Amino acid sequence: MEGAPVARAGPRGTAVASGVAACKSAVVLILCDFDGTITCDDLTNRIWDAHLRYDWRQVLLAPAASGELTPFELLRRGYADVDRPAAELLAELRPHAELRSGFEDLLALCARRSWVFHVISHGLPFYIREFLPPGTAFSCFDAVFDGRWRVTVPETVPLGPGEDFKIRVLDQLKAATGETSTVYIGDGRLDYPAARRCDRVFAVRDSALDVLCSRDGVPCTPFDGFAEICAALEGSGAPDGERARRAADATPTPG
Repeated sequence: MEGAPVARAGPRGTAVASGVAACKSAVVLILCDFDGTITCDDLTNRIWDAHLRYDWRQVLLAPAASGELTPFELLRRGYADVDRPAAELLAELRPHAELRSGFEDLLALCARRSWVFHVISHGLPFYIREFLPPGTAFSCFDAVFDGRWRVTVPETVPLGPGEDFKIRVLDQLKAATGETSTVYIGDGRLDYPAARRCDRVFAVRDSALDVLCSRDGVPCTPFDGFAEICAALEGSGAPDGERARRAADATPTPG
């Protein structure tokens, strides 16, 4: 991404450390979910629908929604039962990996304004790296395949018991940028804890994140395409960092 140096993840890791270094001179930090937000389809959902032999929505999503499973535990358990390697999964995903309209325009806007754009995902690097535009910084879980997928937390994002991965990455990036104004773009229930810590939230219209924000009175702008986000950010300028400073002291509740 031009305008602010960024790095994409290496063969197995994430771009957290490089992303942190990249945003030291920036004023605005824009965090964006991948599955169902940048992509129109949720690619992990598609993999699990095709390859898990049980009702994973009941077995995994229900306890995740109630807080019994962390996002990491959810992904670790779900992918442990997927027995197809990356090449086969990518071939299945490619016809369904369309990016939401206007995404390249948002990247271009960030480059012009020297805003840091960072993808923050509970997905896996083998498909995120494949479908993101080259050079887009991202943070996600690590994974290796040895007949089954083994999902791990990257060393750059140490998690304590019960800690939220996306909040941890957000905190790392904010610590590196000082008083940075923050924007969160997402769609899911698992986006909610990190999103509500940011100054401004954009949620895919009628998504779980949109519903949760409306339920709890968290200011949120629904959108269908990234052009709407570009127009909103250009029209209003950088978000007010005061909300981030207040929210940093708040304890988010799970969605």
